[in-house]
Amino acid sequence: MAIRPRAPAPSEGGDLSAAMHRAGKLLERRARSEFELRERLIGAGLDRPIVDQTIERLIAIRLIDDYAFALQWVTERSARKGLAPAALVAELEAKGVSRATAEAALSEAAVDEEVQARGVAVRLSRKVAGRPAAIQATRLREMLARRGFSPEAALAGVRAVLPPEDWD
Repeated sequence: MAIRPRAPAPSEGGDLSAAMHRAGKLLERRARSEFELRERLIGAGLDRPIVDQTIERLIAIRLIDDYAFALQWVTERSARKGLAPAALVAELEAKGVSRATAEAALSEAAVDEEVQARGVAVRLSRKVAGRPAAIQATRLREMLARRGFSPEAALAGVRAVLPPEDWD
């Protein structure tokens, strides 16, 4: 006689269904990393084994894909917020995406730090307009640094907006 796998108890099936429903609602609002979704489901009081099953199913049907999430995140945040690649990687790591996955997404999205810094500097230049050029340069460099740009990229951004000979 063959041994049959145990059928889930009605409450287990109900818990899994509830977890899938909650996960679906969370994913309707925006894409999420595996880590984010796991934390939200556990935070909602669902049992870890049920959450693990839910996550496995969502990965199997490709509703959770950390690489696709990272690529979407990088594309949107670099365009909308003007964040530097280093800041984008840090944000993704905070969302549970591995550094390797985040860097691969950056590479595919072709985010060039200096090009990004120039574009952000153009947008930010309105905030410092009307001040002496040296102060404009300093403030722009500081604003770019706060967005995660390296000193070299920040300087390239400032040079794109302000001619260096006016900085004295």
